[in-house]
Amino acid sequence: MRSHTAFAENRQPVSRLPFNLYTMQKNILILATAGLLLSAFVCKKPANTCEELQQVKITGAKSSYYTGDTIHLGTSATPDGFYSWHQTNALNEISTSPEVFIQSCTKYDEGWYYLALSNPDCTSRYDSVYLTVKNRPVTPACSPTNNSVSFSSIPSISFSSTTWAMDPSWNCRNLRGYQAMGYPDINIYFNTYWNTREPEDGEYSVASTLTFPDNNLYTVFFASTYSSIYFQAHPGKLYITHTTNGKLQVTFCNLTFSGSLGGPSYTTTATGKLTAP
Repeated sequence: MRSHTAFAENRQPVSRLPFNLYTMQKNILILATAGLLLSAFVCKKPANTCEELQQVKITGAKSSYYTGDTIHLGTSATPDGFYSWHQTNALNEISTSPEVFIQSCTKYDEGWYYLALSNPDCTSRYDSVYLTVKNRPVTPACSPTNNSVSFSSIPSISFSSTTWAMDPSWNCRNLRGYQAMGYPDINIYFNTYWNTREPEDGEYSVASTLTFPDNNLYTVFFASTYSSIYFQAHPGKLYITHTTNGKLQVTFCNLTFSGSLGGPSYTTTATGKLTAP
């Protein structure tokens, strides 16, 4: 009888080879299959991205905004790509993300907003939207009689005529009220932005000079002449409204005016309302 030792010496460990070979072949097959699936996924991804990209639209736009509102534009989807936003009044792009955010809008934010979305593997997508920004309507702080002005230290007036036209001397529109010789007149000069536009309702600032600030289109310059004294309104507020038949109307409450003839300064306050003819 052969000993266990002899039997052990004659055993061949090659019986493990088929198992190792089978396992290796199985692993190779799994890797190959995974590679094919990954390849198919990678090949299909740009196609899906391109299809999604072509469906992108600008979202979040309202029909109209008031000055001071927040403008927040986004996109209906956010596929991979390069986002570029431009606006009518901006020289450079205003955003390179899928959204545009303006905390407190002004009249300068009115206009067209353009989105260009590109991907190296896709046809570029373009969309645009027009945003209107208007002055916020307010109720005047006083209710004076129409076409009249009450002064504190010079004669009050009731207008026999009003005009609403371009002033060739200053190249801007002027709403003027006149009663008669020897009485004060009223001249309200509007920012040149309104030369070809109807002024919007709302609160306007009184500028200190006829050189209007570029950063505020809702400004006027206000002056009155009496006894050769040129009275100029101090910085303050007045209110623009329109009558039911569309006539421009200006209301002001306790505005301070001052002027001189080269000597002492004369001061008065005025409250009134003018309506364009």
